[in-house]
Amino acid sequence: MWSALLIASPWVCGFTDERVNRDIALILGCAVALYSFCTDYELGVMRGIPRQVHLTVDMLVGVFLGSAFMHIAMATRGGVVFAILGVAMLVNVFATPRPRDTSTS
Repeated sequence: MWSALLIASPWVCGFTDERVNRDIALILGCAVALYSFCTDYELGVMRGIPRQVHLTVDMLVGVFLGSAFMHIAMATRGGVVFAILGVAMLVNVFATPRPRDTSTS
């Protein structure tokens, strides 16, 4: 879902003319799709990345997007969209239930 939102955001939110922001959205969207396909969860195809690592990378992407308007896209439409998506992604990360460790010591 996040990768589709990121990839579509320049066209849906109208910042295709902001080249740097458009490129960031496309690159991050493709990267999110790639590591999602490789995560060990229901929708994972290759299942090589542990879910906790996936959530950590999601958190880093959320922090990057949430703060992008301060260092990349100051006062542009893309910057506002990145801030909203970043905060939403962070909320999603912290609202996602963590897998339980069922191993016994």
